Amino acid sequence: MPEVKRLKCSEKTKTLAELAEDLKAELGAEIVCDERLLNDHAVLLCLEQYYFRCSNYVALSVMMVDNDDCREAVLAGFAGGDGLLNTSLGANRSFVRKALKVLEKAGFSEV
Repeated sequence: MPEVKRLKCSEKTKTLAELAEDLKAELGAEIVCDERLLNDHAVLLCLEQYYFRCSNYVALSVMMVDNDDCREAVLAGFAGGDGLLNTSLGANRSFVRKALKVLEKAGFSEV
């Protein structure tokens, strides 16, 4: 099953570009898309990683937006499912948790 987490951060200790680089370095996944949007006030990252437990690639999309008073992020892990029940054996959740830990170090918390 897909896994989606929404996060917020009020402290801006790093730029969005630095946060994106942290995610790419920590996750060690294949980068599908790395786009800066809205005059560098938003970043879209799409990554994929092979998980042996489900014998499939799992995708992770990360959208981070820099608002006036806070930052918001949405993490969506998907595509790791297989079969009629679309079972990912926890791989989607695991990929999202890895990204969540990186962003929590930067001050983000779940909404």
